[in-house]
Amino acid sequence: MDNVKELIRMATHFNVTAEYDGVLRYIYESEEQYLMNVLNRSDVPDELQYLLEKRVAARFIQTNKDRILSAEDLNPIKKLKEGDTEIEFSTDKAAALDSLIHLWLTLNGDIACYRQLKW
Repeated sequence: MDNVKELIRMATHFNVTAEYDGVLRYIYESEEQYLMNVLNRSDVPDELQYLLEKRVAARFIQTNKDRILSAEDLNPIKKLKEGDTEIEFSTDKAAALDSLIHLWLTLNGDIACYRQLKW
């Protein structure tokens, strides 16, 4: 959970305190089950842990967007580079969060490498 909290803090400067641990745990388990279903596996490979953490962070930001936007120290990132993809956000804080959420929820490139087909 520390990695997820750090992702959220780095992206939004919103401090995720211990009061959110239950919500984060629920989102984590939900996203973990989603990935296991997509992968047709009984576990999420270590190599896809980063993907799981980003999906959890994105869902948390999506769920708590109003609270995050009302935080006075919110300063979303202006530019994000993932591999050869580069995204620059506008100064609109809500649009920046929406773009980040979309980016982190659509990181599916590595999933195909770990999907198991059962005959």
